[in-house]
Amino acid sequence: MTVDLGTKDATGRRINRRRLTANLASGWPSNLRVSDPRLDLIIQTDMEDEDVTMESGDQDEQRETEKIINEEYKTWKKNAPFLYDMMLSHALEWPTLTTQWLPDKQEIPDRDFCTHRLLLATNTSDQAQNYLQIAHVQLPKPVTPDTADYDEEREEIGGHGGGAGKKSPATEMKFNIVQKIDHKGEVNKARYQPQNPNMIATMCTDSRVMIWDRTKHPSAPTGHVSPQMELIGHTKEGFGLSWSPHTAGHLATGSEDQTVRLWDITKFTQTNKALHPTRTYTHHTAIVNDVQHHPLHHSLIGSVSDDNTIQILDMRNATNSEAAVKAVDGHTDAINALAFNPASEYLLASGSADKTIGLWDLRYLKAKLHALIGHTDSVTSLAWHPFEEAVLGSSSCDRRIIFWDLSRVGEEQTPEDAEDGPPELLFMHGGHTNRMTDFSWNMNDPWVLCSAAEDNLIQVWKVANSIVGKELDDVPIEELEQ
Repeated sequence: MTVDLGTKDATGRRINRRRLTANLASGWPSNLRVSDPRLDLIIQTDMEDEDVTMESGDQDEQRETEKIINEEYKTWKKNAPFLYDMMLSHALEWPTLTTQWLPDKQEIPDRDFCTHRLLLATNTSDQAQNYLQIAHVQLPKPVTPDTADYDEEREEIGGHGGGAGKKSPATEMKFNIVQKIDHKGEVNKARYQPQNPNMIATMCTDSRVMIWDRTKHPSAPTGHVSPQMELIGHTKEGFGLSWSPHTAGHLATGSEDQTVRLWDITKFTQTNKALHPTRTYTHHTAIVNDVQHHPLHHSLIGSVSDDNTIQILDMRNATNSEAAVKAVDGHTDAINALAFNPASEYLLASGSADKTIGLWDLRYLKAKLHALIGHTDSVTSLAWHPFEEAVLGSSSCDRRIIFWDLSRVGEEQTPEDAEDGPPELLFMHGGHTNRMTDFSWNMNDPWVLCSAAEDNLIQVWKVANSIVGKELDDVPIEELEQ
């Protein structure tokens, strides 16, 4: 067994790989370049190093912002082989506000890749027809290290990125949209039903929620919008959408009309495509930004709002105007996202426009357990790692996705490391040049993510094992080579 404890920059200083990304995000170190042909990282992109065009009020400020973003992107791209085991960057015709890995993958016998499916949509700003879309993403199968690839000089097997070795050439990654379904207006959010992934719910800009059975639609658009069901009740558009993981056909939605509504699509009949909510909650006093069913308790639903509160509904309670419990003073600005930890029933995370992430114990919401500080703009999305219960992912308007390792909260740091952020800041993805819109963990391949942003890019990437893999101190003694 070989354990890589770090790498060196051009000056010979040893860099802690877990801190490297935070430095690169701010343009440091400028002297670190990828020129070693032994770096067998799989990187594919159809975006050239062209100047990024953005919209801004003041022209001078716009030019300065574009210059900074361009320099940061070029620095990130040069250093990407140190940070990723694989990277696929695909330019979409129109940006997507939503993305989610479907739960299945297709194994192809005697081939070194698998085909994964991805749910996404379009945001055309009414300049073209919008679509709900399914994409096929071809990703390499995880490679078992081969001792024949051992490099004595670097004391590693394979490249710095953990890519293919001498006997296993890099597998081409491919992204291909295989189904387009006509959709009325832009898709604010799309999510599949856990019990039947072919059933997809979409939040629309006209306040409706649409339900689609993708198997009842052809691969190519027909020019006609024909959802299987329409959920009628909200009076304004929204972004909060959560299927129940416990009861098939049940979902919750949150909207700019300040309400949370519950729906039961099993009430659908062929003669009645329009369904109305089974329950409407009015416990918030401002826009509801996100809702989520508790993954372990079937009766609990969390919601967050521009009224700066986190509120937990208990569906067993009769009242529709008051939450069971709520957190009032945890953030100083609108709360955009929440995420229940799927492995710990009491742990909850909240992301806010105040640039911070709050960690909470559901048994005591009067004060936060801890605040995660690292983003420089509004936090927009949160998702816990599906296999590492202490790891939380967050995205922000600062164009970054950050991985947080809560097991490192409170660890001692050197002054140099402290300059890069708190000890729990594990990794920072800086591959986008505009605000993040959504991201999703792959349920079949640990540490593989899909991220989407307003730069029209969809990126599929896996952070280098040398960054997120077990360190020597973390490896059980029985796993160490004798």
